[in-house]
Amino acid sequence: MAFSSLSKLSLVFFIFFVLLRFQLNAAFNSTQEAQALLKWKASLQPQSHSVLSSWTLYPVNASHNSTQHASKMSHCSWYGISCNHAGSVHRLNLSNANLKGTLNELSFLSFPRLAYLDLSINELFGIISSQIGNLSKLKYLDLSTNQFSGKIPIEIGLLTHLETLHLAENQLNGSSIPNEIGLLNSLIDLALYSNGLEGSIPASLGNLSNLAWLYLFNNSLSGSIPSEIGNLSNLLELYINTNSLTCQIPTTFGKLRKLNVLYMFKNQLSGSIPQELGNSESLSNISLHSNNLSGPIPASLGGLKNLNILHLYLNTLSGSIPTEIGNLRNLVDLDLSQNQLIGSVPNSFKNLSKLEFLYLRQNNLSGTIPQEIGFMRLIHLQLDSNHFTGHLPHNICVGGSLERFNASENNFFGPIPKGLRNCTSLTRIVMHRNKLRGHVSESFGVYPKLEFIDLSHNMFYGEISSIWGKCPKLQTLKMAENHITGSIPVELGNLTQLGRLNLSSNFLVGEIPYELGKLSLLEELILNGNQLSGAILLG
Repeated sequence: MAFSSLSKLSLVFFIFFVLLRFQLNAAFNSTQEAQALLKWKASLQPQSHSVLSSWTLYPVNASHNSTQHASKMSHCSWYGISCNHAGSVHRLNLSNANLKGTLNELSFLSFPRLAYLDLSINELFGIISSQIGNLSKLKYLDLSTNQFSGKIPIEIGLLTHLETLHLAENQLNGSSIPNEIGLLNSLIDLALYSNGLEGSIPASLGNLSNLAWLYLFNNSLSGSIPSEIGNLSNLLELYINTNSLTCQIPTTFGKLRKLNVLYMFKNQLSGSIPQELGNSESLSNISLHSNNLSGPIPASLGGLKNLNILHLYLNTLSGSIPTEIGNLRNLVDLDLSQNQLIGSVPNSFKNLSKLEFLYLRQNNLSGTIPQEIGFMRLIHLQLDSNHFTGHLPHNICVGGSLERFNASENNFFGPIPKGLRNCTSLTRIVMHRNKLRGHVSESFGVYPKLEFIDLSHNMFYGEISSIWGKCPKLQTLKMAENHITGSIPVELGNLTQLGRLNLSSNFLVGEIPYELGKLSLLEELILNGNQLSGAILLG
């Protein structure tokens, strides 16, 4: 019985000793953390001190001789600091705090429990210390939008609990992205964009099985895209645009079944677009423009039912536009401009009921434009610099949303589409160098938003309508080399924004309205090749 009582007493003393030691350790760690934070604060430039005014061991308003002097404040109440139940710093969030200085005096060893560190949107500079690898509990690290330079420390690979790593919008440069980042098996979000990173994308990134967001754009990365990226089965968004990447798009990208956004534009990618890309059925946005891609547009892309945006312009793609593109019923923006495409616009385009932006300019396309396109609620329609023929869709702008229309440098003939007459949302109409004909004063209406119109090099006839003087935002009016007759309406003198007026090589007669001389913004006036008389007095 006595032995049992003695054992219980010993157990109580043992527990008391453990708790006391825990409290002493916690107090020691707390003091160490506070001192480390104060040392770093002292190293920052004076502009940083105002937001960190609460960072003091004593009440801010206490006098030096006050009895409150002995009452120390917990650093857990300081601005930007959050502690766990034991009083250790758990979160440090000083985002957008007007800080200026380096991390040289910040002892990462002093924060063994830190899980969240956000110093983004400040003016911090210098290198990112290798000592950051001591933050073994860290799950969130954001140092983006600062002025850090040098290399990404390989010790980042020691932060095995890290889920978010943001180092974007700095001046990091030098060698490539460390292979060691591929050790961060918990990583979900990796943002290294807008730096000066060079070298290749490490194949080790393919080990990040939990990665959902990968942002590497706007760097100087080169070499090929690792096929291992196709192993990222949880990837939702991939931004590797605006680099110097070469070689082909990996066929393994077809395995990215959850991928929503694929941005690889403004690189030097070559070869064909892999047909396997059509297997990534979650894709909503594909942007591969401004590369050296060649070969045909894969018909398999027509299976991407969720696709909203498809940008393939500024490549050397050839062949015809696949009929299957017409299956993309959710497509809003399609740009195939500046390639070497041939053939006609597929009739299946009539199925693209949600299409708002259609760019086919500067190809070798021919044939007629499906009249059904006129029933779409298009905002931009660019067909220029091809070999199209036939009539323009007569119901164009039936939805009233068309803002920009360019059909120039083709072989279109026939009348101006009737739908344009009441298209009050128009800001830009370009139809020069075709075989269009019609009465200009009857084919157009009043356009309150119109800024630019070019009808040059066609066979338009009739007189220039005076109602064009009611287009208050018109800046450019070109109608050269047509069969326009009559006089120049004096109402054109009301176009106070007009900077360029070209009515040359027509059959205009009469005096040049003196009102044109009052157009203070007029920079270009070309009226030669007519039978006009009089002079212009510039006001």
